[in-house]
Amino acid sequence: MKKFKSQMSIGVICILLGFMITYQFKMISKQNLTADTNKNTPEIITENEQLKKSKEAMQKKIDELDTKTKEYENAAKGRDEQSGLLYKELEETRILTGGTEVEGEGMLIYITPKSDVFGSNPEAQLINDADLVHIVNELNAAGAEAISINDIRLTSRSGIRNAGNAIIINDERISYNNRIIIKAIGKKDILEGVISFAGAIPLSLSQTCDITMEKSSKVVILKYNKAYKFDFAKPIEKK
Repeated sequence: MKKFKSQMSIGVICILLGFMITYQFKMISKQNLTADTNKNTPEIITENEQLKKSKEAMQKKIDELDTKTKEYENAAKGRDEQSGLLYKELEETRILTGGTEVEGEGMLIYITPKSDVFGSNPEAQLINDADLVHIVNELNAAGAEAISINDIRLTSRSGIRNAGNAIIINDERISYNNRIIIKAIGKKDILEGVISFAGAIPLSLSQTCDITMEKSSKVVILKYNKAYKFDFAKPIEKK
């Protein structure tokens, strides 16, 4: 009976989490669609304001659901040892998939495009997707437990690619000519040592941008903003 109640509690928690993530996904998709337009007509301005108000209302609902979810979790984990283990597994899964905001020691990397003093093409791409992928790989190799780029949380399903006049990460656009901040949580001395090593920062990036690094005892990384959906990968049932 206790096992059944524990499973029911975890089930309710998962349903609430799925509801919250779905809401976030819908709102962010609408924002990205609006941001892609270059027109600044009164209709677009009005739509942006409506989306902003809708997002604020949706965020309030998400916060309320998040609070309710925590109440269910706290009630479930205190019932017995099995419930406590299930709660711990749920928390670790959230961190792994980016489903929760995290904090811890780590480092920040600031990539700032250098000013164009020679009057060359101001639209030239100063930061490439390959540069960011290379740095992220170095951080992962150094044991980073969570990484974000301009507060966009990276997971195993994140893509980083050039697209037109921007770099796309998790379907969000960031400018390749504005400052980019990479955050990483992990052993800060190890992260700094690896990133400071020759070759960790691409030479071409060092030539077009100023690179600065900062160790921190408290790095905050926001949660992943998409909903996980699996159409083809299915768990194998052991017989």
